[in-house]
Amino acid sequence: MKKENHASRRKFLQKIAATSMATAATPFASLAAREKAEERILHYEKPISANDKIRIGVIGYGVQGHMDLDTALKVPGVELAGICDLYTGRLENAKERFGNDLYTTRNYKDLLDRKDVDAVLICTHDVWHSRITLDALAKGKHVYCEKPMVYKISEGYPVMAAAKKSGKVFQVGSQRVSSLGYLKAKELLAAGEIG
Repeated sequence: MKKENHASRRKFLQKIAATSMATAATPFASLAAREKAEERILHYEKPISANDKIRIGVIGYGVQGHMDLDTALKVPGVELAGICDLYTGRLENAKERFGNDLYTTRNYKDLLDRKDVDAVLICTHDVWHSRITLDALAKGKHVYCEKPMVYKISEGYPVMAAAKKSGKVFQVGSQRVSSLGYLKAKELLAAGEIG
């Protein structure tokens, strides 16, 4: 009886160890799959001419601004034109990272006035999203605005009208909703494989 108990205890511990290893490895496998999918999506065969490049400005260079910029710069043909932030330390960090020639400012309107900026990433505090979006669209810039698009519902209508009137690309970013996993789930749902 003692031997049987010892054997089942050993099997139990082996299974626990195997399960723990598999659980610990899952995020790494998921990350590797995500990076591979991202590489496949972002891979672009055609050479990009100077006329086809998109020069972006970042308004708000905090944590989200860093992440959005890093993602944008992975896309072929996207170049950084300038960064705006109220905090001097963040602007100094940007120059350390991208070189002293990088245009930086504390006033977002100065960035919007630049002719070499085609699009902006708006990564500021929520309360500023609508005002900066309206100003950017009025200056003829394409806009990627972090969520939420506006601080109050009443601010949304002028933003939608300005985006439509401008003819520029306007996108509101949202984690997870625009991720590859949700896109795949949508495909599987449409195919009737899940449901």
